[in-house]
Amino acid sequence: MSAKPFVILGAGGHGRVVADALRSSGLEVAAFLDSDRSIHGTSIDGVRVAGGDEALAGYPPARYSAAIGVGGLKDTRRRRAVFEAAAAAGADLPPVVAASAVVSASARLGPGAQVLTRAVVHPGASIGAGAVVNTAAVVEHDAAVGDHAFVGPAAVILGGARIGADAFVGAGAVVLPGIRVGAGALVAAGAVVRAAVPDGGKALGRGARLRRSR
Repeated sequence: MSAKPFVILGAGGHGRVVADALRSSGLEVAAFLDSDRSIHGTSIDGVRVAGGDEALAGYPPARYSAAIGVGGLKDTRRRRAVFEAAAAAGADLPPVVAASAVVSASARLGPGAQVLTRAVVHPGASIGAGAVVNTAAVVEHDAAVGDHAFVGPAAVILGGARIGADAFVGAGAVVLPGIRVGAGALVAAGAVVRAAVPDGGKALGRGARLRRSR
C-alpha cells in the first residue's frame, strides 16, 4: 500500500471506515473531500473536510494518494463515477487494505480496491478496480469480484464464484461455488445464491428468488 498521505473522496460512513482502515495500517489521512458544502471546513474524526471533489487538484499525486469514500448504497454508479473522475484527473488510487484484513499473496487487487476490517481474500482470488470487500466479508479461492462491485459486510463469495462489474452483494449474503452474479446485479442481504443471476438481475431471500432487472 502507498506510504503517502491519503485524501478520501467522500466523508460519510464509508469514508470514515476507509479512514480507519488506512490508519490501522499506519497511514496518514490528510483530508476528506465531499460534495456537501455544509460540512466544508469542519473536522470528522479529527480529519478536516477540505472542500469538494474539485479540491483534489490541491493534492498532487506525487505527494498524495486518493481513496474512494463513497459506499455502495445498493447502487455502485456514484462510486464508479467518483473513481473514474479521480483517475481521469491523474490521482494515485492504490488498493486499501486494513491491518486486520487477510489477503493471500496470490490474490490480485486492482487499483483502488478496498479490503476492509477483518475481511479475507483467499489464494487465486481477484478484486477489481474500485471494488469493495467490506467488513468481515470473505472472498474464497479463485473467486473474482469485478470492477466497482461492492461485497457487503459478512458476505461470503465461495470458491470460483464470479461477481460482475458494478454488482452489489448485500450484508451476510452467500454466493455458492462457481455461481456467476452478473454485471450490475443486486444480491439482497442474507440471500443464498444457488443459481446464476443475470446482468442487472436481483436475487432475493434465502432461496435467492430471481428478478430480471434492478
